[in-house]
Amino acid sequence: METVLIADDEENIREGLKYIMDWGSLGFEVCAEAANGEETLRLILDKNPGIVLLDLHMPKIHGIDVIRMAREQGYQGRFIILSGYSDFSYAQSAIRYGVTNYLTKPIDEDELQKTVEQIRNDMEKESAEKGSIRRITTKARDVVLQELLQGGHDQEESGISDRELESMLLKADAYQVAVYETYHTDREQPEYGIQDLLGAFMKPDAYEYCELEERQVLLFKGKNTIRQFQRFLDHYDKKPFQEDSPLDTMFLAYGSVTESAEHIAQSYNEARRLCERRFFCAEGAHTFGYQELSELKERSEHISQERLHVFSSRLIGYLQASSIDKAHETLKELEQYLHLVTDGIPEVRLFLTDLFLQIKEQVSRTYPECEELFDSNTEIIEFIGNRFYLYEIMQYLEMQAREIVQKIRGHAGAESTMQDVLSYIDHNFQSNLTLEEVAPLFGYNSVYFGKVFSKSTGNSFNSYLNERRIEEAKQLLADDLLKIYEIATRIGYSDVDYFSKKFRSQVGVSPADYRRQLRAQKQ
Repeated sequence: METVLIADDEENIREGLKYIMDWGSLGFEVCAEAANGEETLRLILDKNPGIVLLDLHMPKIHGIDVIRMAREQGYQGRFIILSGYSDFSYAQSAIRYGVTNYLTKPIDEDELQKTVEQIRNDMEKESAEKGSIRRITTKARDVVLQELLQGGHDQEESGISDRELESMLLKADAYQVAVYETYHTDREQPEYGIQDLLGAFMKPDAYEYCELEERQVLLFKGKNTIRQFQRFLDHYDKKPFQEDSPLDTMFLAYGSVTESAEHIAQSYNEARRLCERRFFCAEGAHTFGYQELSELKERSEHISQERLHVFSSRLIGYLQASSIDKAHETLKELEQYLHLVTDGIPEVRLFLTDLFLQIKEQVSRTYPECEELFDSNTEIIEFIGNRFYLYEIMQYLEMQAREIVQKIRGHAGAESTMQDVLSYIDHNFQSNLTLEEVAPLFGYNSVYFGKVFSKSTGNSFNSYLNERRIEEAKQLLADDLLKIYEIATRIGYSDVDYFSKKFRSQVGVSPADYRRQLRAQKQ
């Protein structure tokens, strides 16, 4: 039976996690508890639990550092991170150490059970794979083939002659390497594969097949075979993929043609590099050729936190403003930006994960009714981490954006742009709103927007904003526990003296006098 370590500095939470589920029925037992990061790390290394339920904000050693140090010392178990909405930024760090299970407090029992069940299934699968007997062959021909692909073959050093290559059926007047990978879909896998399709264009001995670096590799031998491979590509580029076609669940990248066996590795490395860019394929495209490499050389953009902030702020603003067209434009701009970056696919996934979690946190906090639209944090991380193509993620973000706007519009009862504006102010008056910042969200320049606003409401933007803030202040002044400066900050005034001046101007008395009046009315 696998074991579970519960690590949280609050005893009541540890007790709750022990008894919230029937661990035994899931194939686990709680082996230990820890109240700080130092103790957690010691128990991880001592007991090697299958799962660690870990709160990020632990005394002595922070949760992220516990994960890092445990991994550095060889721990291979699973972590389930427990934390709050404000800690989404830590998801990126956690993912770097193989953590994809992220639950927010208070812990939802169903979500926790679902997460543990998924981990158990993954463990069972891995155990079965490790226990299976794998057939290992060591034929000399296979070794030479892999050396050709990896660049370890030199005829002079290896002593392998052209005649010996010919005897192994590896001698040809030209070579080209293709790398392909298949991926899981929800539908049933077809009964035939790419090699069956290649059989319609060439003989089986015209190419070699092997698995190398967890990739499926094809080595085409001879100029005639390479021409046949090109006809194969042309045929399926022009013919739409059928839903049961193996090509609809495949990505193929191919390197340049070489006439020397010693240069096969160059073609393989080109194909491998292109295969790593598979993530950026357009919808419906399933191949990348060596011609694309020239475009890659022109890329110079790098992912940055500054860019993340810019895109997240713009998207959140447009969504709250119900400007779906502007949000759509921003998503297209985001996709174009990601196509230009030179960072790896894992970094791109982390960027998108962080972006989406920031949107979820801000929108859910401002519009609680929108929270139901979002998947759990773990599901979001898994979704972005498991998509094979960038366009799939962007389509999901587009769909999510439309649902958010529809929800916000429905909540606000918006029937016009100005109603959307007023709804936006009502939900964001606590922020440092300015006419210059709000106007572009609704497609206006600031001067024209100011005139339209005044004409529609009979009030200037700043006057309306101040009135909305003062009305909220009057409600908050009924709470004797809140200090005047705390109320000022809460409604968007950084200067308490300025707040008092605006309050007196609108209400006729100071905030303190207004509070005394409220107290007198209650007596």
